[in-house]
Amino acid sequence: MKNTLFITFILLLFTGANSALGQSLDAPASSGTTPRDSLPESWQLNPAYLQTTPNCDKWWELFKDPCLERLISMAVQNNYDVSAAQHRIEAARQMSRADKAGYYPTLGVSAGWSQEQTSCDMQRAKGHAQTMSYFNLGLTMNWEIDVFGRIRAKLKGDKANLKVTEAEYDATLVSLCSNLAKAYFNLRMAQAQKQVVDANIEVAEKLQHLAQTRFDVGLVPGVDPVQARMVVTSTRSSLPTLKAEIATSINQIATLVGEYPDKLSELLSPYPLPEAPGMVCASSPESLLHRRPDIVQAEQQLAYLAAQVGIAKKDFLPVLSVSAGIGTEAHNLKDLFGSGSLYYQIMPTLSWTIFDGMARNARVAEAKASMLAEIDTYNMTVMTAVQEVNNAMAQWEAANEQLIYDRMLLKDARRELELQTDRYKQGLCDFSDVANAQTSTLQYENRTIESQASQLAALVSIYTALGGGW
Repeated sequence: MKNTLFITFILLLFTGANSALGQSLDAPASSGTTPRDSLPESWQLNPAYLQTTPNCDKWWELFKDPCLERLISMAVQNNYDVSAAQHRIEAARQMSRADKAGYYPTLGVSAGWSQEQTSCDMQRAKGHAQTMSYFNLGLTMNWEIDVFGRIRAKLKGDKANLKVTEAEYDATLVSLCSNLAKAYFNLRMAQAQKQVVDANIEVAEKLQHLAQTRFDVGLVPGVDPVQARMVVTSTRSSLPTLKAEIATSINQIATLVGEYPDKLSELLSPYPLPEAPGMVCASSPESLLHRRPDIVQAEQQLAYLAAQVGIAKKDFLPVLSVSAGIGTEAHNLKDLFGSGSLYYQIMPTLSWTIFDGMARNARVAEAKASMLAEIDTYNMTVMTAVQEVNNAMAQWEAANEQLIYDRMLLKDARRELELQTDRYKQGLCDFSDVANAQTSTLQYENRTIESQASQLAALVSIYTALGGGW
């Protein structure tokens, strides 16, 4: 009797210790780890801010470039990163289906033949070994009844994990389309600069012929044709770099769209850079931050880790399960379905871990620490998003202003080249003045093209920062 009371006391002591530690883990975290801003209670997104995929936004149609539209359509269909993200969504969906199967019992069928012999040396009195053989056929069932919500907690985590993979898919689309658009604009910029160089080579060759003619008739010194030839050579020297940039851009585009470069012959023909459309924003950038897939992903990851805390706490509760079996057993196969061969068993079981060396408490503490770390990640994601939106807006304004100045400078440079050429023909200036004017014209033509491409890239950056259009 004393031993029984002592064992009961020890069990109650361990049970109370585990319960107390489990309750202590529910205490609020210190102020240093809680987020600075209030967090939503249910971690459910407002339907008004749900992320739309680029297929719905179609922001690239604002550029009115059919080639860009075809490339983005190909990329969404063929890109391997997008395909991998789709497979991860399917994997998360199947994981949820597997955990949902826990609501139902597990059934099994068994059939076999057994033969066994007992040892005669194991008996008190020396005897003979006994041999027995029999056939069996049966149906078994195991069922964990979700009285305490263990399976429900797993499904809650699976649902959040599925939303994480969906947000990752949206982020992949956003990154893919923005990177593809920027690579496309870089290609058209390099092609436009090559056209400018080709045109300037023709002008430089005409000026070289003019300088050579004037030298042949004795109107100018021999330095003039030398300078003219240097201008032609200097202009041509930029062609190899531009050709390499064109090839590199085509290769990058081919990788993004999931095709080999020789399948994209349409990119070899130059096409003018599109005009930047006027940016339209429905409201302040901060109100659109919930469209960003990375914020959605951070929120759902936090919801997933919060569910893991709930799952870890369920380990403190008992598990109710039912095991059952029914079948037939007989020594002879012909008697397997006889009236006396039936057997069955039903075993309801309530199991409850009393003491496990504080392993459950450690798992709960680990889950809570992971959740607090994800809160910090969420806060950092929001701050980074605000910074990226502000930076994109600043780059957009700077690109617009820079393009205005570059166009003004290009206009003056072209006019200066015309005037210096006329003065040289009249013998009023040296050829070096013409060479400097032509070099300036080529420089400002390239700068204007670069500024136009930067303006388009800045607009795409705003799209990326806002997470799906404007």
